[in-house]
Amino acid sequence: MARPVPPRIRTSAALALAAACVWTSACGPSHPAADSPSRTAAQGSTPASPTLGGPGATGGADGNDTEGNGTGENGTTGNGTGEKDATSYVLTAPQVAAGYPQGRPPASLISTVNADLQQTAARLGISGTPVQAYYDDRADGAWIFYNGVTGTGFDPDHLHDVLNQLPASQDDGAGDRITTSAIDAMPGPHGGRAICNTVLVQNTMFTTAATTCSWFTPTTAAGISLVIKGDGTSTKVGFTAAEVAPIMRAIRADVERPRT
Repeated sequence: MARPVPPRIRTSAALALAAACVWTSACGPSHPAADSPSRTAAQGSTPASPTLGGPGATGGADGNDTEGNGTGENGTTGNGTGEKDATSYVLTAPQVAAGYPQGRPPASLISTVNADLQQTAARLGISGTPVQAYYDDRADGAWIFYNGVTGTGFDPDHLHDVLNQLPASQDDGAGDRITTSAIDAMPGPHGGRAICNTVLVQNTMFTTAATTCSWFTPTTAAGISLVIKGDGTSTKVGFTAAEVAPIMRAIRADVERPRT
């Protein structure tokens, strides 16, 4: 007789599944207008671009994410995309962003994430100068993966729509109910478009969520993903869009600079 899977191993497996679904399109169908529901920023020598995030059953990213009035977060009137002005921006990777110091996740986690990010880059179809950093969220026991690209001629509306998707659920055959979804988020400083994609994993033992929030301007595209460390220091079993969106905006404020 097969022995039951210990709860800690079962939890870790589901969290890994949630993270993998966020970085690839393997879990659930995409929105009819989207090419890829789950996307992240690539790194290295390949074209880079952001990933997914979104609340699914968790509600709005921060209770104030609708951008249908064409107004940016700072009250500037835009063209329907939240675009603040025609300023061109570049991405940087400071040693500390939004109070989080850079750190180094385990090599195995970096390898898994980067492989998926490289697959995503081709789907988003943007290229330029990649930037990547790993920030240490010691309070929550999580790694913050920041990936992006500086380039030219990006279409924020199109990149947003590539990541947009209707909520969709499916069973994975191993007792997990997986729900993928996306929701608009306030982009934060410099305007543009932003979206959060979430993968919600539910079973009889627990519920966990993995979220990536991404932002786009005509010259920058980047994504922020939070991944629990799984070393006993984590205070959560996952992150919703409501939790990741404010972190995205805070990090964006420190990593994105006007082009000089």
